Amino acid sequence: MAIDDVTADRGLVEVLHAHGYLTTTARQAALDFLNPHDRWSLWISRLLLVVGSVLVLSGVVYFFAFNWNQIPPAAKFASIQIGIVALVGTACLGGLKRTNGQVLMVGASVLVGVFLAVFGQVYQTGANAYELFATWSILIFGWCLISNFAPQWSVWLAVTNVALILWWRQGALPTEEMAFLIYGYLALFNGAALALREWGARRGFDWIAPRWTRVLLALATLWTLLVPSAALVLVDDPTTSMLATGIVGLIGHVVLFIVYRHLLRDAWAISATVLSGCLVLDAAAYRVFDTAFGDAKAEIWLGSGLATLVIFTAATVYLRSVAAKLAHD
Repeated sequence: MAIDDVTADRGLVEVLHAHGYLTTTARQAALDFLNPHDRWSLWISRLLLVVGSVLVLSGVVYFFAFNWNQIPPAAKFASIQIGIVALVGTACLGGLKRTNGQVLMVGASVLVGVFLAVFGQVYQTGANAYELFATWSILIFGWCLISNFAPQWSVWLAVTNVALILWWRQGALPTEEMAFLIYGYLALFNGAALALREWGARRGFDWIAPRWTRVLLALATLWTLLVPSAALVLVDDPTTSMLATGIVGLIGHVVLFIVYRHLLRDAWAISATVLSGCLVLDAAAYRVFDTAFGDAKAEIWLGSGLATLVIFTAATVYLRSVAAKLAHD
């Protein structure tokens, strides 16, 4: 393992000190560097900033929803547009490299969605819901590129996922045979985002490197792999799209496990992948007992419950051993 791949944390410092490579003074200096005394105050201030922004934006949304009939259209549009301009202008003046400016850009992105919703209600455009979310995604994409802020990209990814789901239901109008293909599209989209995240983190883009971004994207990808995989093992006569996406889902679980167990080595991502795999195995166990016992519901649920205990107990034991191995390495 290269020295650049070694994570500098408290555990490494304690190991080096225990083996005599660091003196007590050097150990304390290293711990002070990794965990500065003002870190908690900085974390709390950022948390309060995010919570305050969420509450303010929620208040704006509920204000329009509750007082819809009493507000003239001109006032609706003017207030939202003023809010967007004020947030973007303040963010630019304060600097998009600072957390305050980046949070303000997220607020402006949310207000863009509010504006589009108000526009559609006032003029009764008759547009499908997916068109609103697609337009929202396109309009805030530029801000994502210039902000270099992971929460901003998280908002964009959430909006784009909703746009894809609604487009599939309202625009594509798939047949029953092709209905499950949406999970393949979503898996491809979120999997590509996860791959770009890993590539960017390896290339030194610090804003995307926090572990929560990996976990969030891994969970989004696993959800799109889990549903068709579980459906494949539960359904007697799967459709073509269910069969295709189910196979992709099973292969995707294996690929994610190999990547995060042997290549990138991340305990949280491994745990999420194993948990998703356990749910697929649990569905398969239910299918086996349902086929074996037929109408005997008590035996089916008893066997499924025992299988669930065995599957998740084995997964817990395995994950504990993996965590210990990763900590040792």
